[in-house]
Amino acid sequence: MLRIIHLVLATTLSLIALSAQASSCDPKTPPKVDPKIAQYNESNCAITAMDIAHRHTRDAAAAESRSNTPQMCTSMYAALMQLDIYKEGEWRAGYKPIADKVDAQYSEVKERFIKTTCPQKLALYRHLANKGEAWAMYNLGLVYSKGNGVNQSDDEAMTWFMFAAEKEYLDAYLALGKMYSDGAAFKPELTVAFDWYNKAAMKGHAEAQYIVAGMYRKGAGVERDFAKAAEWYKKAAEQKHDGAKTKLEEMYKAGEAKKSFW
Repeated sequence: MLRIIHLVLATTLSLIALSAQASSCDPKTPPKVDPKIAQYNESNCAITAMDIAHRHTRDAAAAESRSNTPQMCTSMYAALMQLDIYKEGEWRAGYKPIADKVDAQYSEVKERFIKTTCPQKLALYRHLANKGEAWAMYNLGLVYSKGNGVNQSDDEAMTWFMFAAEKEYLDAYLALGKMYSDGAAFKPELTVAFDWYNKAAMKGHAEAQYIVAGMYRKGAGVERDFAKAAEWYKKAAEQKHDGAKTKLEEMYKAGEAKKSFW
């Protein structure tokens, strides 16, 4: 009987150890056994995080008014990192209104932050890229392609653009097309460049459609085809691409396309 009691006790302790979760906003808080309690605590931590982030953004605004750019950048980045902790987690499923508020506040701060010249943007890109965010992977590629805050590296740029492209981030398709077409990074491979541009064009990217049209018109990286050029210019023009409208009119005047395409 005593052995059975010991076995039950050992099993119970094991379950407790597996299910126990400490609060993310106060690591010193004793772990909670019940997952529902733990998730409730996390939702409260998220609310606290939003308050802290709000204070950081308020400090950032005050610093900006004093032209104290370093402090502004530090405060904005701190706000983002505070909120980033609660961008994921099991608690979000049971507390969607709070999770939505976290996401909205995070998006608002991030949108403002990326318009700045803050050096912490590089840290943000790395952080989010390592978490698998395509937008950040693409921007990290841009950082390396231009050498902004890092040693310029076409190989690193290519790597991050490829990661973003694997997640079907269309601007990354264009970035790869440009790397293969302009000869600045590598020896031009126009057929490869066309393939990348065409992938984005097929998915509705207006600028890619414009570029693909131009490549068909010139016969660059693909067999020359005025009909397809006009077709892609039309698709881009339908998306309000002014350059495509101009080029399409040029083709009409040059007799390269019939007005029926418009």
